[in-house]
Amino acid sequence: MIIQCDFDGTVTTNNLSLLLRRRFAGSRWRVIEAEYLAGWLTVEESNRRQYALIKEPREVLESFVRQHIKVRSGFVEFVEHCETTGIRLAIVSSGLDFYIETVLNAIGVPVLEVHCGRAAFGADGITVEYTDPEGFPITGSFKQRWFAWLRNQGDRVAYVGDGLSDFHTAVRADHVFATGHLHHLLKAALIPHVRFSTFAEIRDHIAPQ
Repeated sequence: MIIQCDFDGTVTTNNLSLLLRRRFAGSRWRVIEAEYLAGWLTVEESNRRQYALIKEPREVLESFVRQHIKVRSGFVEFVEHCETTGIRLAIVSSGLDFYIETVLNAIGVPVLEVHCGRAAFGADGITVEYTDPEGFPITGSFKQRWFAWLRNQGDRVAYVGDGLSDFHTAVRADHVFATGHLHHLLKAALIPHVRFSTFAEIRDHIAPQ
């Protein structure tokens, strides 16, 4: 089995991307976020525009992230369970590498398969790039493209997520574990899934391969 897992709101119980934008992006980010929620922008494009508003150096942002880490119960043990049972765990997030890496290093699981946005820091703000599995830049459907690539590895794929950006990928998975807004979206669409609040609950539903 392969597990594709979101990061913000899933691995963490809070949304670090949202916290960073609230603290450092001024007020313009809220207009861009509203355009995303209305369906006028992809999550990838909205992140590009919002992070371009942040001018602080990487060290300041990483320090902020370390002060706000809230990891969902059972995640570290779940990583260990996947390693010992041969389950492939891939973090696929529209979030950014600099804060995801900061969290994983802080909790002692730095060596994980992670596919996410790449951040480049400059005087004019943070430049964000998303690439597909072949390394080509893309402007949307990041999670869906990586899901298709993982599925082509020839195994069942389970999906773990919490939000709107997870929905269109989750509905394609063989098994779905949902929390937060994703649970409500799937419930409304009558899509079978397992609701969870801790990673121990997910572990209990997955048979070793």
